[in-house]
Amino acid sequence: MMNLIFEESVSGRGCTLLPPCDVPLTTMPENLQRQRALRLPEIAETDLIRHYTSLSQRVHGVNNGFYPLGSCTMKYNPRINEEIAGLPGFAKIHPLQPEHTLQGCLQVLHLAETYLCE
Repeated sequence: MMNLIFEESVSGRGCTLLPPCDVPLTTMPENLQRQRALRLPEIAETDLIRHYTSLSQRVHGVNNGFYPLGSCTMKYNPRINEEIAGLPGFAKIHPLQPEHTLQGCLQVLHLAETYLCE
């Protein structure tokens, strides 16, 4: 079992410090402002990289091994479709939205259908 990143923390050790915040705190309501210092782990950059690399290698999925995909998981494959799915006006469509507001989406679907038929 892996340690939490905070369990690896050693006082005085750390990565590059961030510059002072140049965003005025007055833009945020006082009741939402942080009342104490942000608690971050004090860990060397190389240890931080090793920690998250090790975590990433513990995950098994479609990008790093055999992962049988059934029809329910083939509807959306974010690795392939992320760019299109994130286009403005495409990401937040609703099934009951009027057709005249979905012309861009319908065009993408029509083009995809055309390419798949060829």
